[in-house]
Amino acid sequence: MRALPLILSILLLGAAPADVPIGQFREWLSFKKQPLDFASGGVTVHVAALPCPAKPVGDTSCRWDGFNNQGSVTVSAPGIRPLTVTTDRQSEYARIAIVRFEPHDPRPGVIVESQYGGSGGVLTVQLLLPVDDGYRAVPMGRHDGAFLEGRIADFPADRSGDGRIDLILGDSAFGSTFGCNGCTPRPPRIFTVIEGVPTDVSDDPALRSVFAADMKRLAPRCFSSEPDRNGSCAAYVADAARAGQFAAAWAAMLRHYEHGKDVRQFCDSHGSAEQHYACKPGHETRYRDFPESLRAFLIRAGYLPRRGATVPAS
Repeated sequence: MRALPLILSILLLGAAPADVPIGQFREWLSFKKQPLDFASGGVTVHVAALPCPAKPVGDTSCRWDGFNNQGSVTVSAPGIRPLTVTTDRQSEYARIAIVRFEPHDPRPGVIVESQYGGSGGVLTVQLLLPVDDGYRAVPMGRHDGAFLEGRIADFPADRSGDGRIDLILGDSAFGSTFGCNGCTPRPPRIFTVIEGVPTDVSDDPALRSVFAADMKRLAPRCFSSEPDRNGSCAAYVADAARAGQFAAAWAAMLRHYEHGKDVRQFCDSHGSAEQHYACKPGHETRYRDFPESLRAFLIRAGYLPRRGATVPAS
């Protein structure tokens, strides 16, 4: 009989949040409108659909079921103030993981990730960073004027050996620059949290192995005879610049790239896909061939220094 009050409490208050491994993402689907609860490392996450009238502008689903496609994400832990944020208003899902960003953090933090839009997929990321009395939300939807792309893998790890986890995303600057958006690979772009600030650490020599591994992914297509392979060659050479293998990769690209393609580049000031499309007609630079165009792009996108860049002749 003593167990009866406990059973009644569980029925009335709901089951305890499921324990999941730290770093494992859980997915919340907006169209299902179902709550999601899980916990890890003493931190609890609760996700619930947002009822109308909190709907974003243009969302008409409220007329049907009284909810929109956004959810609220609440992170809590014993003895601290909970924090609630909302998921991206355009995405059909959100991925949430409890992680430990920095070794000296008082408790684990949370990543809230969503993706929307087109063949490249625009990524929105919110980092819920632990502070002494609770959490603070830091958005990562854009960086240096460009969208983020990709998908943070389960169990993000410390790849550089500095004790902080590294978040590996994709560089949107490559979108539609050397071919169609969906068939152009994105080389990695790596972020970590340093003293509470999301920081791009892609040029850290300690991360060269990440880019060397991506070179192996891209080499088969770049070295093939397939059409529209120049996007893969561009990403391959960009990886090599980060991996300390630029000269050899450039020579390999010269032997395998597809000749005779349109090599114009838009917006010399930046290589992002967003600004690429925003350029006005006539505000463009045409290059002699793909290698010359690629060299200029890599300098603009930060893979090569603006001065003193040594690139073998094409």
